[in-house]
Amino acid sequence: MEIKHGRQVDFKSVTDLNVNLFLFAGNHEKRVFTCLDGIGKNNLIHETIMLSYGDEISYGSRKVVPKVINDHTEIYDILEKVFSKYEGDVFNLVVDYSCMTKSWYYSIILFLSKKKLCIENINVYFSYTPSKFSTPHSPKPNKDISPLPGKYIVPTDKPKALVVCLGYEENKAQGIIDHLDPKEAYIFYSKPVLDDRFVKKIEENNKHILSEIKTNKIITFPFDDLLNLERELTAVYFELKDEYSVIIAPLGPKPFTFISMLLSTKYKDIDIWRVGSGSDINLYKREPLPVENMIICQVVFISN
Repeated sequence: MEIKHGRQVDFKSVTDLNVNLFLFAGNHEKRVFTCLDGIGKNNLIHETIMLSYGDEISYGSRKVVPKVINDHTEIYDILEKVFSKYEGDVFNLVVDYSCMTKSWYYSIILFLSKKKLCIENINVYFSYTPSKFSTPHSPKPNKDISPLPGKYIVPTDKPKALVVCLGYEENKAQGIIDHLDPKEAYIFYSKPVLDDRFVKKIEENNKHILSEIKTNKIITFPFDDLLNLERELTAVYFELKDEYSVIIAPLGPKPFTFISMLLSTKYKDIDIWRVGSGSDINLYKREPLPVENMIICQVVFISN
């Protein structure tokens, strides 16, 4: 499949859909079912699969099929089985990546962009439920700084250029900058956002990095404007691609990660890296904002 086009849509426009599959992740967060409940009110959903970390989750009377994921490749198997039994030209898929780990929704994007399927059009609604502000915990040690699995980049002799989107926890961004020691670096972070306390913590916990990077290489973007973000990232990529190997480290909000992943399927030389703490991660309850605040991107994949 290949991407025909994508566009940001609001929650009100996602109604009267015949949803073939709703795919989401279940964990300890309070926003787990926000998207499912919201979209389920106005749309027919034929099948719902919850990717699980192995936690016991109560999903009440919702008709959910839980799937424990031990490795990202298991997501390929799930999608393969779903699409193999489908008969039709158009497939509507909702992917709520609000609670997914990066490798999970990257696997979904890579599967759709690489796989040859006997379907003319797959309409994918990638949805993110923003959360209320929560104070960041003390940072955990960085144990895993590496490329996201699923896409192999052939090493080049070009020097590295690193594009980092700042999160609001300390040490994550500095950790990958120190690890990769890039020749060139750009910093992104979300501003404005739905709650200014996020910006305050981002700037406070990354003040050392922000003070060292040239102002023209610090780019802020509206948290909920995907088109603006795509344009900014694309412009930076084209500025860097001829002289550098481009690495994007999305440590900030998941919509930035999502757009980075889409760009990496379009521009094959973009590599996506992560910074993790292994199994010893900080846990946040993440209370959802109302469904009207959902950030939804419709991406149309067509048969190639």
